[in-house]
Amino acid sequence: MKKYVNVAPRRAFWTMLCVSATLLMSAQAPALKHVFDIHAECAPALVSGDVPHGKRVMIPITGGYVDGGITASILPGGADYQLVDESDGRVEYKAVYTFMTADSVLVNVTNEGVSRQNDEGFYFTTTPKFEVGRESAYDWLNNHVFVCRPIGFDNGCVHLRVWKVE
Repeated sequence: MKKYVNVAPRRAFWTMLCVSATLLMSAQAPALKHVFDIHAECAPALVSGDVPHGKRVMIPITGGYVDGGITASILPGGADYQLVDESDGRVEYKAVYTFMTADSVLVNVTNEGVSRQNDEGFYFTTTPKFEVGRESAYDWLNNHVFVCRPIGFDNGCVHLRVWKVE
């Protein structure tokens, strides 16, 4: 009895590899397009203390708004979970929250990144990921990569600018 081997997975792998190689050879640096700003209102930080990789800090997100391309209100109940390494001025961020657009569509946000203060200056960049219903006008948020940087801090509010990677 002959044994047949399914070669479809291998063929799909090699096809994807060839397509990827072609794209890489013609790749240019991506452009960024400003899509909106996030203004997150925060409560005072809650510090868990020292954990194995630094100091754990949780900052409740109590509200805020989104403007400049999308109009929305940030719902209370989210938080920014930070891991602070005071020895080298590095902070890891993971903010999780939801905003509701002016037309009542919920957008879930997970924003992860890093900042570092040292002799060379200050670096702070995050990569927000958005999750929204596919049937909504905001489905494009599901299908792109975004980067984000702070544009200000005042009175318990963090102001972030969001760009879509083109």
